[in-house]
Order: sequence, then C-alpha cells, then structure tokens
Amino acid sequence: MFDERTALKIRLEQMADSEIRILQEFRQEREKIMQRLRELDEGTAQDQVQPTQSKPVKPINVGKSKKMHAAALKILQKKLEPVKGTDIQTFVEKETGYKVANITTFMNTIQRKFPEVRKLDRGLYIYEKE
Repeated sequence: MFDERTALKIRLEQMADSEIRILQEFRQEREKIMQRLRELDEGTAQDQVQPTQSKPVKPINVGKSKKMHAAALKILQKKLEPVKGTDIQTFVEKETGYKVANITTFMNTIQRKFPEVRKLDRGLYIYEKE
C-alpha cells in the first residue's frame, strides 16, 4: 500500500542521493578551481589566459592632479574678488590641457587641501590669506 508516509520516506532518500551528488559536483569544481589557481601561480598558463572583457584600470596620475590644483590656486590668488567655478574650470583646462570632470568635486578637494580657499556662495570661490 502506497501512502503518504511511504512517499515521504522515498522523497527523503531522493534528497539524500541528490545531496551526495551535489556535494561531489562542488568538490570536483572546487578542485578544478584550485588546480587552475596553482597553474596561474606557477606561471605555466600565461599563454592560455584569455583576455577578460572588463574595463581597463584607469591609471592614477598624481602629477595631473597637482598641476590642476596649482592652476586653480594660481587664478584664485591672482584675482582679489570671488571667481566663478566655471571660470576656474575654463582656466584650469586651458592652463593644463586636462579636463575638469566635475568642478564642484574638484573645488571641494582643493578646499580640503588648502584652507585658504573658501566657497562664498553657489559657484563662487575666493582665496583668502589669513
């Protein structure tokens, strides 16, 4: 006679078999990954590595930032009145040849590095000697 109790016992056995099979598959995959990592560490698989489709890492150019900051300070120190952010952006781009992606972020960085630079109002900056 086939009742619910028998069906549940059969299902438990099926689940146990599935668990064993899944664990074996995970172990095999883990071993393949570990083997591949060992090959990469040894450098034997350098010619077999395929290029990835990820975005190339952007190099950090410290000299570029310093040049841009110096140009912004130059215009702020030259003018005694408040300077518009867009004017600073234009000057920095002409002076250095580098584009300012976001003038607000750029000026916030300058204000952190140089406390003499202060934001007066929306988009207006001034250099104040103490």
